[in-house]
Amino acid sequence: MIVFMLLAGINFARQHQLWVERRPGKFFSDVEIRAFLVLTAAATFVIALVLLREGYDLERAFRASLFQVAAIATSTGFATDDFEAWPPLPQLLLLALMFPGGCSGSTAGGLKVSRIVLLSQVVRREFRRMVERRGVFAIRMGDHVIDEGVIQNVLNLIYFSFLFNMAACLLLAAMGIDILTSISAVAACMFNIGPGLGSVGPMDNYGHLPAAAKWVLTACMIAGRLEFFTAIVVFTPSFWRR
Repeated sequence: MIVFMLLAGINFARQHQLWVERRPGKFFSDVEIRAFLVLTAAATFVIALVLLREGYDLERAFRASLFQVAAIATSTGFATDDFEAWPPLPQLLLLALMFPGGCSGSTAGGLKVSRIVLLSQVVRREFRRMVERRGVFAIRMGDHVIDEGVIQNVLNLIYFSFLFNMAACLLLAAMGIDILTSISAVAACMFNIGPGLGSVGPMDNYGHLPAAAKWVLTACMIAGRLEFFTAIVVFTPSFWRR
């Protein structure tokens, strides 16, 4: 199951190049895929170390860690362990993994690893501009130079997703839902993960939440899967007048 979850979270076009066209170089040279695999491996390793300290044996620690990391990162939503009972660090890592999700061109939810990689490169470029004010620095993804218009669209999407996330969290908190449940429920619904933390953990469900909270989370699911701007356009009156 772990293998198939990870495959479902990787770009299908690249997988076609790997399995059908027999071009592994194209697959493994993809910046997004490498970032996704490194992120998955790093989170698995850290969580496994924490679980070893909690008394898990070596095999179970790595199996439980990798399964939950794969399930969260690829938005599969399965759970074999009650990770809500794990120490705070693994819970925080799993919550953080909800945001990038999987690769573009896959079945995974989240903002997509490619956008997070692009964001990190933009941050790096801004630091370089502070040091070399007259320098001209292009943003690259592999061999391709990314157009400034594309960069701005990606940044706008990321900014809006966090604003939407904050607004939804505030609405849930205003209904008396605790902070941990509010944050994780919004992230889990917005990025189509499934289980969250707090009272919506892997061994719980969303049934006990107020009706108004369910409406908010439903909006999060729709907006997240349509990647926000599409949802906004659909509800814009000028769109229907054309």
